[in-house]
Amino acid sequence: MKAVLLEVSPQDLERRRKLGLDRWDEMWEGVLHRTPAPNVPHQRAQRDLGSFLNSLLSRKHRGEVLSGVNVFNDASAESDYRIPDHSYVKSGRESAIEENGIHGPPDAVIEIRSPEDESYAKLPWFAALGVREAIIIQRDSKEPEVYRLAGSQYIAVARDKENFSKADRDTPESV
Repeated sequence: MKAVLLEVSPQDLERRRKLGLDRWDEMWEGVLHRTPAPNVPHQRAQRDLGSFLNSLLSRKHRGEVLSGVNVFNDASAESDYRIPDHSYVKSGRESAIEENGIHGPPDAVIEIRSPEDESYAKLPWFAALGVREAIIIQRDSKEPEVYRLAGSQYIAVARDKENFSKADRDTPESV
């Protein structure tokens, strides 16, 4: 169910913060988007992917993947941030990572798409911010969709069926 509240009181925001209900809330150009916590299959997919990527990246010293962290648009006049499932910041750009999140574009974001979520609605915002690559993974099928920044918008990258089929057979430990 979607709802529109014309006004959210400071008391309501404080109550949500105290109870930890605001953990997944996003601010879209000053408009609060209240989202529930991801369900268990979503959280498992997020955990497994994050573990695999961080292990791979730390071994190769290529950067860091952060899970569920705020990505800010500091150029916006309004409070403006999104919380992708994973954000990648390559080595040499660690200064973009601050205590409260990532300021400026991460190099890539990954959204695990659950039914009824706003993953696709976030793509224009990520593109405008300058995120070079956005990946949407379907939660249930694990099918990836890769989008690369071309100018000011994303273009879908065709999946390499041969490599994807091989990846389906490999376990994370063997990749």
